[in-house]
Amino acid sequence: MPELPDLLYIREYLRTNVVSRTISEVGIKQPVVLRTTLGEPFDESIRNRKIEDVRIRGPFLHFLLSGDRDLILNLMLAGRLQHQHEGERPERYLCCSFYLDDGTKLNLCDSTIMAKVYSSARNHIHLIPRFSNQGVDISSAAFTPEVFLSLTTRHRRKQVRVFLTDQTIVSAIGNAYADEILFHARIHPKTFIAQLGSTQLEQLYSSIIGVLDWATEEVRKAAQPIHMKVRDHLRVRNRKEMPCPRCGTTIRREGVRGHDVFFCPNCQPPTRRHFLDWRNLDNEKHS
Repeated sequence: MPELPDLLYIREYLRTNVVSRTISEVGIKQPVVLRTTLGEPFDESIRNRKIEDVRIRGPFLHFLLSGDRDLILNLMLAGRLQHQHEGERPERYLCCSFYLDDGTKLNLCDSTIMAKVYSSARNHIHLIPRFSNQGVDISSAAFTPEVFLSLTTRHRRKQVRVFLTDQTIVSAIGNAYADEILFHARIHPKTFIAQLGSTQLEQLYSSIIGVLDWATEEVRKAAQPIHMKVRDHLRVRNRKEMPCPRCGTTIRREGVRGHDVFFCPNCQPPTRRHFLDWRNLDNEKHS
């Protein structure tokens, strides 16, 4: 799924290239991705509406349209938003297209057809699943050290990796940047919040801010089309069996609540006994 650095870049691009454009038509190939809170067909509900702003809320892209209408996209696991210009081809797995009055299109593409597109009156957006129950926006001024510590106190029984990726607590960290944050903070992903001391909690907060600021700048510098996932800068995510960039130890992969996690066994030592101790395995291999 797009994570905060991706979403910030997409918002920046759309505000520059799409805001003030009018949606002249809607092309629908996969009606299953469309939802509406209005008593009219999806395409009619947004046709001839001007895009006045683009915001983000958690994993949602929120297009504010003229006439107090909203278009809200949740790209889910594999959805991609393409801005198609004249002479370009649409990306594969096209689900729907929003034709703009400058001749370009916004295409929603999704190989899994899990993405969701909602049209809504502005006073109905609370009806959109998960939109209103997002946690604190970690890119906002509301995400202070005090707020963060109160959240960790409230969720002290959670594993730290689960805590970071729970969108109802903090929004929006996904699998990739949860791994990067914990690597930066030198915290094992299966550590319980209750096992973290005050210094570690301060470091974790600092790592959240620092890693996401760094990643946002890396995504911006890459300057790829908005449908491209930029991940070359990541240090541990999907780096299984590669050397840790900090100490050279082999990066390992484990599972946490059904999700793959990547970490360095040396830089992120466990705080309790696990079934498999990667440090012993590495020592045996090199002895």
